[in-house]
Amino acid sequence: MTLNSTATLTLNKLVEKLNDGYLKLNCSDGAFMSVTVEQIFYTNKHKIYSVAHYYEQNGDLMADPEMCFIFDLQEKVFTPSYYKQDGYLGREQESAFLVGDEIIVNDLKLQADHTRFANIWLRNIKQQQNL
Repeated sequence: MTLNSTATLTLNKLVEKLNDGYLKLNCSDGAFMSVTVEQIFYTNKHKIYSVAHYYEQNGDLMADPEMCFIFDLQEKVFTPSYYKQDGYLGREQESAFLVGDEIIVNDLKLQADHTRFANIWLRNIKQQQNL
């Protein structure tokens, strides 16, 4: 599954703001957590972006959450592929990955869950960061 059109538009806006592959954005005057976006990998056909909220606990950065998205450069769609939640949940899940130039979904149900969550989360980020 890929992101819906609203989430795709929001993630595209964030990606457009990247400076040297990195963005930390907080347009809410501290009312909400900053969103951090990084381009972490690329091939001729795909780019992988990490989107995260972080907080500090005992001097360590904690993901709350972090998700990775595989962007298909030809189809112009994002496939949610990874989810991490630090802290008391301690959850790390990979539902899709790249093999060469092919996206492999290794758990259809989990990948669908990641997509549903990402669509809601990116809608919230859009509102919180005035995108």
